[in-house]
Amino acid sequence: MILDPQAWQDSLAAETSCAEFLLGLTNHQQTLLINRKFVELTSNIADQQQAVDQLFILTRRRTDSQRDLAQICLIPPPGRRLDIYAHLPRLKADEIEQIVLHLQTVMDSCQRTFRQNQLLLGKSIELAQQVLQRSGVVATGRTYGARGKERAFATANPVSRWQAVV
Repeated sequence: MILDPQAWQDSLAAETSCAEFLLGLTNHQQTLLINRKFVELTSNIADQQQAVDQLFILTRRRTDSQRDLAQICLIPPPGRRLDIYAHLPRLKADEIEQIVLHLQTVMDSCQRTFRQNQLLLGKSIELAQQVLQRSGVVATGRTYGARGKERAFATANPVSRWQAVV
């Protein structure tokens, strides 16, 4: 029986392409945050959400195709890629592994940039609070924490406020 890993490779390539697009969006988000372009930030966040949704679909497709390929090779679940490689020609296995490594690198970059963006947004919120407090505004409004309890807007950790809003 000839083993055809093309569906698995194609799904990995599609997932990588989507992850690269998401990385571009998070990098652009960083630029928007640095330049304080909050109106454009809203559409960027919506675009990111769509890209994340698409990425989840593509990840599911990749895991399904990997599982199917592992079943054909009679590899027990979860059907790890290193076990599948033993059933593939060396060049094909190396080619797929390069895609996997690139995908992992891109996803790591996405995570790192997203964390940086959270910190930048937290600093922007802190700055806005300072401006409000210095301008004499006493009541800065109320927000709800992660546990649903009401708390004052001006707290010690602005990033946690943003995470609670998101």
